[in-house]
Amino acid sequence: MDNNFQIILQTAEQLATDYGNEGWTGDCNDFTQASSSISQELTSREVERLWEEFSNEEFIASGITFTFTRQGRNKLIHLKKS
Repeated sequence: MDNNFQIILQTAEQLATDYGNEGWTGDCNDFTQASSSISQELTSREVERLWEEFSNEEFIASGITFTFTRQGRNKLIHLKKS
């Protein structure tokens, strides 16, 4: 998962930068689609595994705060520069 984790971090940094102070929010599929500008290797299942690991928690890496929540059936990820 090392390479996939690097793709996740790069994607998160790109999204957090692009969306500025408001941050970015989307589900696991949205995140996977956004990662395609970095690499085609990441699958939505791998993003869902990360979401499941940190469900209802925050995770900070590389200056980005990841918040993992649920809205109805949707598994949401919110990204914001720390």
